[in-house]
Amino acid sequence: MHNRLLEIISVGNELLTGHTLNTNAQWMSRRVTEFGGVVKRITVVRDDIDEIASSIKESLRRKPRWIIISGGLGPTYDDKTLQGLANALKLRLILNKDAVKMLRRKYSKTQDPALTPSRLKMATMPAKARPIENPVGHAPAVMVKQGSCTIFSLPGVPSEMEAIFAKHVLPVLKRNIGKFVRLEAELETMGVMESVLAPYLDNVVAKNPKVYIKSHPRGYSKGVSTLHINLACKSTNVKLARGYLKRAIDQMKESVRKAGGKVRTI
Repeated sequence: MHNRLLEIISVGNELLTGHTLNTNAQWMSRRVTEFGGVVKRITVVRDDIDEIASSIKESLRRKPRWIIISGGLGPTYDDKTLQGLANALKLRLILNKDAVKMLRRKYSKTQDPALTPSRLKMATMPAKARPIENPVGHAPAVMVKQGSCTIFSLPGVPSEMEAIFAKHVLPVLKRNIGKFVRLEAELETMGVMESVLAPYLDNVVAKNPKVYIKSHPRGYSKGVSTLHINLACKSTNVKLARGYLKRAIDQMKESVRKAGGKVRTI
């Protein structure tokens, strides 16, 4: 199980003021879950070196196999993630030669190729860190190991984060986590309140320990209560997963009918 545990740390004042939705964490969580990983916690912190360092140290104490940080790798004054990461790991910040080469290749294709101090800031990384090429933008991503935990630090720009995650992070996670399949189904119920369905739901959950089942109230439509019920199953064996999921779906549908509601697959 340890090999599948992952935490996400999102950095940025804009995420805490409500100015920007944290779509990066949602996107990464979905991808990690799809191939069998387990996101245990998502932490959001300000553009503050001490806050970033504290969140990383707290995460490391929980001993996840992976930590993925997003945001704060750019050239401006408020991009403080790498200093926070260095402080958390008690490492010096150094100008990484490989990262400098990456930046030189990127900016050589622009009208202004000079590697200014602001640009070199993006190549200044914790000692022992390895830069990862950014195929979309300029700021390299970073990978560094701390004991049994591997930390990835990715840019906050969604297109850059997604490209680096898909090309460099996801293959590493998949190799270590192994082969998993995740199957999912969604039911919609009508005419039965969640409080009425709750004991039936408890019973189905108890009988199907391999299936995650969660109800989501959708309010009332023309006075009729509506719920969505999500069912998901992870396994290394797709045939077993299908069997587990089908049994839970059948039992859930029967339970809704017994509770006096109608149900359909959506």
